[in-house]
Amino acid sequence: MGHKQRKACGPYLLDVSPSLFQLSESEERMRKPSFEEIVKTYPTRGPLQQYRLSLATAFQCFRCGEEKKAKLITLYRGDWEKTLCNGCYGFLLSVWEIKRGHQDDGEKAEALADLLLSIYNKNKISELEKIYEIRDSRAQHISDNSLRFLATSEHLAENMPEDLDWSPVIIGLCKAFETEVTIKILYPLSKRLSETNLSIDKSDKDLGRIAKFLSGEGKAPEMGTFAHFLQTLLNSISRRSTSQVVKEMFNLFQDWPRSSWISDINGLYTQITKLTRDFRNRAAHTEVLTRADYEACRELVIGDNGMLWKLALTTQRI
Repeated sequence: MGHKQRKACGPYLLDVSPSLFQLSESEERMRKPSFEEIVKTYPTRGPLQQYRLSLATAFQCFRCGEEKKAKLITLYRGDWEKTLCNGCYGFLLSVWEIKRGHQDDGEKAEALADLLLSIYNKNKISELEKIYEIRDSRAQHISDNSLRFLATSEHLAENMPEDLDWSPVIIGLCKAFETEVTIKILYPLSKRLSETNLSIDKSDKDLGRIAKFLSGEGKAPEMGTFAHFLQTLLNSISRRSTSQVVKEMFNLFQDWPRSSWISDINGLYTQITKLTRDFRNRAAHTEVLTRADYEACRELVIGDNGMLWKLALTTQRI
């Protein structure tokens, strides 16, 4: 124990101590090539810069950790210590293109959520879901669709370099909650209203988008739309007698003994507004979000008193 291993090599002893084969941090970094070795420089695309070298060069992708060898090299923020493989380059380029696009925040968030799930195949995502359920038993109370976003974001965040844009994993947390709102609140409400004429509600400027979804028209609303609906629902006294959607929502509250968190303007509405304003909208813009942003969003959504768990609790029938 503690002695170096030596191997006979002719008349000499060769020191094969494992420590001799450990490279220092500076030795592991990719050497910056000379000017003559760079045969082409490509236009910068956001934080990404590509170079074509005269010879294939070995490097380790700083995002995924895979070892590669290629002539085409991508740098993150012009740093030769932060080289990227083609797969990671494609992912980060897609993130940048989505965030700088001209769609509204909801469309950008949806595109980023789709991109997040495209990283892994279905079998891998299924594996991540099972791992998350074992790690946190509360996950049994949420839907498979929400768990898919949650487990993927958590796994990706575990090995994510500090100085990358954390927007995709933050969007994953937001999408997990948004999906659960649809499943836990809007689907039961839609079932109650399946035989009801909602023409008046659909023409209401504050309730129209939700009413159309409840009637089977259009896609599920994003968080901002639901937050506005909830604000209208809780603040508009007159609609409690004129709106079929509002009346049935209050009837639904009667089936949920713990629904006060939803029916209180300082409860779900306040928190979903914070989630949308401080995290979802910022992640959909060109701003680069950090690990600290992710941790704050994570605490809000799945912390000890997280919104996702509150929603599961308050929509349970007893």
